[in-house]
Amino acid sequence: MRNHAATVLIGVFCSLVTYFSAARLYQWAETGHLAVLSRKTHDQPEFVSWSDDRLSLVLLFALYLFFLKNGLHGMLVTCRDVWLRGRGWEP
Repeated sequence: MRNHAATVLIGVFCSLVTYFSAARLYQWAETGHLAVLSRKTHDQPEFVSWSDDRLSLVLLFALYLFFLKNGLHGMLVTCRDVWLRGRGWEP
């Protein structure tokens, strides 16, 4: 039973990572500004655009794509594990 719970929790976590990464990339596609992960000072912007800081935009875009890819991969592996366990096989 613990294996099933761990599999489902990993699937939920991967789904959340995928959702938030896709939301950030979708927001960038609509506005052209990419949200920064965390900047606590008041003199730095909360969003990055291509004209403001190209290096930061490319790095954040690559990070969000990395999270999106890993989240999707984790969801697929979780679905595969649940399907195999449902058929009586242990992955």
